[in-house]
Amino acid sequence: MERSTTADLRKLLTVGQFEGGDQVPRAGQSRKAADDALTDRISVGLIIRTFPPELVDAVVASCGRTEHRQRLLPSRTTVYFVLAICLFTQESYARVAELLTDGLLWAGVDHAARRLPTTAAISRARARLGPEPLAGLFAEVTRPSGSRPAPGDRYRHWRVVTADTAAVPVPESEENRSCYGGRPAAVPAQRRLPHSPRGDLPRVHVLALGGHISHTIRHAVLERPPDHSVGTLARELCGALGTGDLLLADDEFDDPVTLAGARATGADLVWRTRPRAPLQTTDLLPDGSRLCELAGLPGAVRVIGAAPTSGAPLATTVLDHQEAPAPELIALHRRRWRLHASLASLGTLAPGRPQVLRSRWPDGVEQEVWGHLLVHHTIRSLMHPTEP
Repeated sequence: MERSTTADLRKLLTVGQFEGGDQVPRAGQSRKAADDALTDRISVGLIIRTFPPELVDAVVASCGRTEHRQRLLPSRTTVYFVLAICLFTQESYARVAELLTDGLLWAGVDHAARRLPTTAAISRARARLGPEPLAGLFAEVTRPSGSRPAPGDRYRHWRVVTADTAAVPVPESEENRSCYGGRPAAVPAQRRLPHSPRGDLPRVHVLALGGHISHTIRHAVLERPPDHSVGTLARELCGALGTGDLLLADDEFDDPVTLAGARATGADLVWRTRPRAPLQTTDLLPDGSRLCELAGLPGAVRVIGAAPTSGAPLATTVLDHQEAPAPELIALHRRRWRLHASLASLGTLAPGRPQVLRSRWPDGVEQEVWGHLLVHHTIRSLMHPTEP
C-alpha cells in the first residue's frame, strides 16, 4: 500500500511515544488524535530545523522577494506554506494553513501569525513569491560540503551517483498545457473521476542527480519549455559533477556535447548508448569488455556489455578493466537509483495518486516541484545521514 509523506515522518518521529505509563491522553482525548497532532507539529518543526528562518530569509532576499510592507503572509511564511502543501499532500489549503500556523507557533516561530489566511490570500502570496526562492533554497541545502557520502554511495574509490528523469503530471489548465504540452483532455479536469488515467495531462520533466543507495538528491534541473529538452537538462546537470564521481546514466547523456561536458568535470560515467553505426573496436580486454571509438567523441570509451532491458551497449569512460571490472559496473548500473520510485516511496509525486500537484500556472508548478524535492531531501537526509 502506498504510504504518505506524513506517515513516513510519523514512523520516523514517533517511535516510543506513549510507551511510558505517564504519557497517556487526557480525559476525552484519543491516543491517536494526540499522537497525530503532536507528530504533525513535529513534522513542521523538522522542516523549520532543516530550513531555519535565517536561511529562508537570506535566500528570499537574494531573490529580491523581501516585502516592503507588512503582510499576513510574508515571504518566509509562504516558503514554509509551499513546503507544507508538499508535506500534507492530501489536505486542503485551509487545513494546511491551520497545520502550519499551529506548527510555527508550537516551534516558537512567527508568533504574530495567529489569523489564518484565506485561500485567495495564499494564492496571491504564492504568485508574489514565485519559484526562485524554493529553487535557491534547494541549491543552498544541497551545496557540496566536507562531509563524506552516505554509506553505500561508494564503489571502490568513487562516489556513485545516478542521473534519472521523472515526468510529473501537472493540473489541466490552458497555461500549463501551453507551457508543458500534452494531448488535450477528453474530460475537463474538474469532472474527471478521482482514479481516472492521467496519461493525457501535461507533464513537467525533472532530471536529478541522486545517491546510489541513499537516494538523497544532490542536484536537480527542471524543464522550462520550449527551450529545454531532456538533453539540455543533462548538459545543465554536468555542472554538479566533479572528480571522484562515477555517474550512472541512461541515454540522455549519450551525445558528444553532453559527454564532453561531463568528462571535462573529471567525473567518470557508465551510460546506455543510443542506436548508432557499429562501434569500431580497437582492443579486446580480458574481462570481455572492449575499447571502442564513438563518433564525435575524442578518445576511446570502453563497452562493457548490454543494458539488461534494452540490449543497447553500456559504455564507460573507465578504460582500465582491473580498476573497474565489467561485471561489477554492469551490476551497479542495473541497480541504479530511479527518481520516480524514490519520490513515490515517500508518497510524494507518486505516479498513482489522483492529485499530484495543485498549481494551474507554470510558476506555481515549478514552485511546487522544488517544494517536493526539498521535502524529499529532508526525509532522505534523516534516513541516510552523511558521514562526518
